[in-house]
Amino acid sequence: MKITRTIIAATAALAGASLALTGCSAGGSDDGSSKITFSLYMTADSPAKAVYEELIDEFTARTGIEVEMSYDTTNYENNIKVQMAANNLPDVFATHGWSVLRYSDFLAPLNDRSWVADVNPALDKSMRDSEGNIYALPLEYTVAGIDVNLDVLEAAGVDADAITTWGDFDDALTKVKAAGVTPITASGKSSSAGNMADYIASNAFSDSEKQKFTDGDFDVDAWSSAVLSHVAGWQKDGYFNPDYVSASLDDMASQLAQGQAAFALVPASSILGTALKINPDANIGFVPVPSDDGEQYTVGGEGINSFGVAKASKNKDAALEFVDFLAEPANAAKVAGSLGSYSGLTDVTADLGVLQASYDKWVAPGTIPTMPFFDRVYLPGGIWNAMIATTDSVITGQSTADDAAEQLKVQFDTLYGQ
Repeated sequence: MKITRTIIAATAALAGASLALTGCSAGGSDDGSSKITFSLYMTADSPAKAVYEELIDEFTARTGIEVEMSYDTTNYENNIKVQMAANNLPDVFATHGWSVLRYSDFLAPLNDRSWVADVNPALDKSMRDSEGNIYALPLEYTVAGIDVNLDVLEAAGVDADAITTWGDFDDALTKVKAAGVTPITASGKSSSAGNMADYIASNAFSDSEKQKFTDGDFDVDAWSSAVLSHVAGWQKDGYFNPDYVSASLDDMASQLAQGQAAFALVPASSILGTALKINPDANIGFVPVPSDDGEQYTVGGEGINSFGVAKASKNKDAALEFVDFLAEPANAAKVAGSLGSYSGLTDVTADLGVLQASYDKWVAPGTIPTMPFFDRVYLPGGIWNAMIATTDSVITGQSTADDAAEQLKVQFDTLYGQ
């Protein structure tokens, strides 16, 4: 049986067309037809694409169920929002870190699936609701640091292991720029600005300050001074890639792979796999996130490659069968390995290739804490786009750190009230 793979183009016109197409096929039909739709938050150049295509072929050969795969990054979240509003979601879709806070009302609980017993307990805080329900299969457990091109750092005279404070990081940026290389690559066409703020915020506040956020009290001064001031300083000193506004995640991956940039503050699975596809010899990896007091940390939680089943799916049994297939250890290992990421399942061991050294050095020993993504724990649901927009305004120089923090407070107050 032939497999249909529809690529959602990253343009507004084609995005609208793809929505119309998905609207016709999402959920399949209720006449027992064996076809499901599968939507991923993924770039066209991701090395995981070929792995998913291979797995879809195997699944169809085994079950006779066709899988129509679509993928996008630029328009993915907007498309999903439109489909949520119409209650016409793909049968299986990427929850990209938001299975509980954003999508749980639209997803079927997966507690009864056999693989749930193997979900890493470290994901319980972010992937289970107050009643213990889990709504997505975590093929990817994001344990993130700052992505680096180690050869660029060495050429600039920077010791990656010595970056423990934000002052150390700023010194490294200065040296990299002096060597003629872009210090930080970021993308104005993706969520990388939000990732940047999230990374910094995850260990920027005391327990009492975190509690204030949880209680609905957004401290503008604290957010400005502890988070956005760093971004404003990097903007002022010219540390971002000149093509930031037009750059995509693929552009970030290319710049890091080819030694045109030193650092990227996004999860490794977002770009490093693509970077290695562009340049298999790139000496890349990640280092822990620094802090003001020198206590390094990583940031972790539900990864982009986590998948839920639409509650309203008319092909729910087939969709659940496909998710169970992806959870099989051999299949889950292939996906995680292609992403250069840990799996969210404890019975899965992936070959992370060149990235294994970073995981073995910083994650496996367990000596550096992994902090949860700040927005998923301490900020109200729905604020992610505002985090992206306000941080972006600082990167482009359109807002000061104080003004951007004020703008974020407005959104915080509105969303918290809901």
